[in-house]
Amino acid sequence: MTTERRAARPRVVVIDDGLAYAEAVAKHMPEVELVRPDGQPCLGDGPAALDWLARNADHADVVLLDMQFDVPDDRLLPLADGASPRRTRRFQGAAILREVRRRFPELPVVLLTAVEDLSLVDESGELAGQSMTYVLDGEDLDALRIRLHGAARDAAMGLEEAGLLWGRDPQMLALRRRLAVLARGSMPVILEGETGTGKSYIAERFVHANSTRRGPFVTVDLATIPSDLVPAHLFGATRGAYTGAIADRKGMFELADGGTLFIDEIQNVPAEVQKQLLLVLQDRRVRPLGGSREVPVDVKIVAASNTPLAEAVAKGRFRPDLYMRLSPATRVVIPPLRERPGDLAFLARRFVARAADEPDTAELRDQVALAAGLNPGAPLNLVVGRGKRSDGGLELILPQPAWTRLARHPWPGNVRELAMLLHNLVTFTLVAAVDAIRAGVALSSPRLQVDPGLVGELLAGSAPLGGDVLASDGSIPVRVSPAETLNQVANEVEKQYLVHLFRETEGDFGTMADRLLGDAARARAVRLRFNQLGLKVRELRPR
Repeated sequence: MTTERRAARPRVVVIDDGLAYAEAVAKHMPEVELVRPDGQPCLGDGPAALDWLARNADHADVVLLDMQFDVPDDRLLPLADGASPRRTRRFQGAAILREVRRRFPELPVVLLTAVEDLSLVDESGELAGQSMTYVLDGEDLDALRIRLHGAARDAAMGLEEAGLLWGRDPQMLALRRRLAVLARGSMPVILEGETGTGKSYIAERFVHANSTRRGPFVTVDLATIPSDLVPAHLFGATRGAYTGAIADRKGMFELADGGTLFIDEIQNVPAEVQKQLLLVLQDRRVRPLGGSREVPVDVKIVAASNTPLAEAVAKGRFRPDLYMRLSPATRVVIPPLRERPGDLAFLARRFVARAADEPDTAELRDQVALAAGLNPGAPLNLVVGRGKRSDGGLELILPQPAWTRLARHPWPGNVRELAMLLHNLVTFTLVAAVDAIRAGVALSSPRLQVDPGLVGELLAGSAPLGGDVLASDGSIPVRVSPAETLNQVANEVEKQYLVHLFRETEGDFGTMADRLLGDAARARAVRLRFNQLGLKVRELRPR
């Protein structure tokens, strides 16, 4: 959903077997427009909702979805294998939500319930994700107004902002929403994520850019500084404080005064410096090395680590009091690229377009464009296999087998690795075309095909970091992160395995069923489990 699609007033469609919520919206919320499907106040059950949305999804900006439905059994969407009609009816909203997300992933959903049922959290935890549950008390609608506004705002956000490629993955949407709030406060922010996930870009172009502070953005990478020089680098030093200190120097805290200090690889802070850092965070004052006076500083701290800081605390490598002062409640984890497969095609297209605009490739692109009868500066668009052709410009055709190999790759270097690989693909392909043009070869179309062998060659450098397909015994490495329930942890592990298997079998559910259940005829059961876990085949397949 884009800003062009969003109406002046958010258009809200209600899915509920009663009229109370729809009537409340129509009567008390003039700031939104109640959509009346086929002249009715709301959509009464799951099948009716999915049918209408299939025809009219562009006519809604937000869905309000009740959780309980008292409808005939034949109008209930399945909840889970073996769920009774009573339980399916009780949590019908979870089943409807799963299907809405699967079929209309860009349409935000706000969950509604009049029952404060703790079991609802466990049942819908994996489904609700970033949707919000509002317990309606019949009078106060302010919380619902706030959630509607937030959902409509999220729907209007583009996939790219200030050079940051957010994509549409729910984890990235949640991260973006959370950081927008954390950026405005004075509390430190912890960014955790593997190497190459974009921590420094997010710190500067989003957290700092949205901060109320308008001072400088200063970066310090503790992994590149000798441990004995870290105190002087962070807090400053006076002349003669250490060998080689021939003049007073300001530390990074002073340089960042009034702005943001990004401390990268904070897990590498030497033990003896951690207490000093704790005191600075507590008192907002720094004492330069060798100095006698303290300097007040007003700095927003963004601390980044490529490993969980909580693990460093548990192993005794990081002070618990410093960790708490950094405020673990503001901890944000940037997901690795392999956990957001639905964004791979979007990211690939954007990185190809960016690579073509780089100084070292733009001249090559323009030579090819002129030879193909186009104007210099024509865009370079990525097309996968026999996918939809671009509206204009040069086309970089990536054969389906090459794309499949990219989709299977675990991307140990994450987004950074993807960007570098595609830059190389663009460069090699354009150089080959220019060499042919200079040799007298005439181009008959603006289409350039990538050599599939080149893809394999460029990916080979990452092979020692981990296989990109299932091992011979069917095992794969999985990433386990803390969750509220063991069921959520188990579901996350299962999702990772199914995604790997999907890529290994190129999306053949029959083969997947044979691997998992010993019976290829049970492909439908595997597909159903995919849906139950919220996995979207459309996003896993290349676009």
